[in-house]
Order: sequence, then C-alpha cells, then structure tokens
Amino acid sequence: MSNLLADNLANLLTPKEFYHTLIITVGNCFRADDGVGPYIASCLRQSGKLSVIDAGYTPENIIDEAVKLSAQRIIFIDAADFGGAPGELRLIDSEHIPESSLSTHSMPLPVVSRILYEDTKAKIYFIGIQPKSVEHKAGLSKEVSSAADALIRHINEEFTGDSVDA
Repeated sequence: MSNLLADNLANLLTPKEFYHTLIITVGNCFRADDGVGPYIASCLRQSGKLSVIDAGYTPENIIDEAVKLSAQRIIFIDAADFGGAPGELRLIDSEHIPESSLSTHSMPLPVVSRILYEDTKAKIYFIGIQPKSVEHKAGLSKEVSSAADALIRHINEEFTGDSVDA
C-alpha cells in the first residue's frame, strides 16, 4: 500500500467492523482537482459490503438514495483545502468542516452529513484530498491523481479483492 495512506485512513478503509459501507464522493469535474471525488467514484468497484454514490457538486440530491442503502458507515471523499501538500489525504473531523463551504457544493457537507446521521445513525467520516488547483478546467493534477489512484487501489483491494490498477 502506498505511503500516501496514513494508518488511520488505511484502518478506516476496510470492511472490518461494518456490515455495509457507503462512500459518497463529491466534486466538480470542471474545476480541476475538485473533480477528484467523481474520478474516484468512477474507479471504485461496488460489492456486497461497499456502495458508492457520486454526488457531484450537489450532495443534497443523493440523501434519499443514501438513506435507502442502510449503510452502517458513510465516508465522504472530497477535495478539501486544509493547508497540506497537494495530493495529501487527511481524515477530517466533522467539526473542522466549515458550514459555509468554499467549495462548489450548493449545500455544505456538514449539513448533508447531519441529515444522513439523523436518518441512518451511521458512523460518518470525511476524507479530504488537498487540491493543487480548483481552476475552471478539466483534469486532475499529477499529485492529486496519484493520491486518488492509491486510495482507489486500497479500497478496491479491501472491499472486493480486486487489485486492478486505477
């Protein structure tokens, strides 16, 4: 596994302890590295223990679909500017995600996560990937693409046994 994945992330991204995990990716493919979420969703393999929803830049639109999946754990993956190095992955506590989003999302993720928690009682986590750029252009930076590929490989191996490269 890549050294890009710290132990706390590697332990979180396993099927252990939870019967069903839902990964919700968020982002806008036309804003450079903000498109990392949709990219990750397109490469993940769903299984009996893993469901994936790409919420795009309107995460509030997938609430009903997410609730119906009855996951015990929900993991949001999104580009997040936390001052790290481009491509750095970080597990972010919900209290550290701003209510007023600097992102392209119409409803802040803490609001969406609170609604999901109230409806599902699932454990909720946020994984942020430090963007290099969120300019109006398509395509991920090399740093963010490498981090995303490492994350994809790890999740696919853990949840499906699929070691196919992203």
